[in-house]
Amino acid sequence: MDGVEMLLHGQSRSERLAMLRTQRDLLFALYADITAGRRHLSMLDPSDVWSSRSQREYSCRVAEMLGDVDVVLHYLDEALASVRSHIHEEEQMCRA
Repeated sequence: MDGVEMLLHGQSRSERLAMLRTQRDLLFALYADITAGRRHLSMLDPSDVWSSRSQREYSCRVAEMLGDVDVVLHYLDEALASVRSHIHEEEQMCRA
């Protein structure tokens, strides 16, 4: 095979490494965008000054959404860690 180790679907290690790096960059950009959106959402919660029932319900809904966003960020962080780990493994294999 011309000295190039082929992986699944005919991918070389260098192609796989490039794909993983692209995936990492996309995940990081998504993480940054969602973090910025979370910051904006957290600024919408004026819970200290609102007192009507509908205002309290709005505040509760914002808090629920912040919790949901935190779960998404947690899973994105895990995905980033996994991709970084795979990149490290591929880099080690390329050096070997």
